[in-house]
Amino acid sequence: MQPTTIEILNQEVDPDGDTPSYYRMLVNKKDFKYITIDPGIYEVDDLCFPASLLEKLPPLPSGNWNCGRISQSVENPTPFFAEIARKALPSISPLWHPKSYDYLSLKIGKRLRSNVYLASSLQFEKPIIAKFARFDWEIRYYVSETGAYSWIDGHNIGPEFLGYITEDGRVIGFLIEYIEGRHPTVSDLPACRAIVRRLHELNIVHRDLNKHNFLISKRGVVLIDFETAVQSKNCDGMKKELEGLERQLLDESVNGGIHRDEKII
Repeated sequence: MQPTTIEILNQEVDPDGDTPSYYRMLVNKKDFKYITIDPGIYEVDDLCFPASLLEKLPPLPSGNWNCGRISQSVENPTPFFAEIARKALPSISPLWHPKSYDYLSLKIGKRLRSNVYLASSLQFEKPIIAKFARFDWEIRYYVSETGAYSWIDGHNIGPEFLGYITEDGRVIGFLIEYIEGRHPTVSDLPACRAIVRRLHELNIVHRDLNKHNFLISKRGVVLIDFETAVQSKNCDGMKKELEGLERQLLDESVNGGIHRDEKII
């Protein structure tokens, strides 16, 4: 029996159609399926539009699987599931915060940046930020960032870390406080320098201090995006961050912000 509902949650498509396409799907509002589609099977337009693609997919096999691959062959030109398997997918570790929230308990809203979404939940009175790995190879991006939040916890440098996001028991991301604010201009340079110095006093180098990673909020300057942050006593690295700050605040490009030419859809 075909599932009642299939929802494409996330996708990564090669616009040239030369490499496989990857999909994270939710079946019957409870089962996560990761499906790879071999290149050349569907038109790129269909791969990019969930409603169109779902009409063309072969029936999902029954059974307790979470990873599958759709292929075709000369002998069998009709797309079919060449592989299905139950795989133990990677999880963020080590963990330091006591709280976690199931992905299915969250309402994922507007995408703010790649893998960063405005979200809501009955467990929170206000909107929150959800940042998570859509696919298994992205897990490594957030291992160091979750650790960085433990380094700055309680120092009023970044958003409050609210807990982890889980999917089928594994940790795929985290929730942080949603902070309303604007990105700084060069007039905010003294305040931005002050918070960077506070970060450096904890022996942490951010390593991505573009203006999009500062928010000027009611509570003052807030630093965000600690994916590349490291613990270090490298004074030269800290000095370079401070010396390059004015140039970053004067930069009018979108580097570090929302990239309009992203291949991720």
